[in-house]
Amino acid sequence: MKKKLFRDIKLKTGFTLQKGLVVTVQPLNNELCEVFVGDQVYKLRYQSVFKAPSIKTLMKQEFDGVCKTPAGKRVEPDGHDSEGYPSWLLIAGVI
Repeated sequence: MKKKLFRDIKLKTGFTLQKGLVVTVQPLNNELCEVFVGDQVYKLRYQSVFKAPSIKTLMKQEFDGVCKTPAGKRVEPDGHDSEGYPSWLLIAGVI
């Protein structure tokens, strides 16, 4: 999925991925996603790349039994969408 970064991301190497940079993101597991910038690949936390929902929103989603993924799709609280992105509750470690 193509994604525009919502904030600057400073990497351990000292390099910074600038806010507004368009990157390609692929899910890796429940904690990390792969971010492709040109020919470079970075493994970053979902919260660094996507704006995480508030605790209040997560609590509501858990109560409703339907959660969203970083891609914006609706899944079960412990589920993954068709692209492989986990629910925000899985990312946050609530489940």
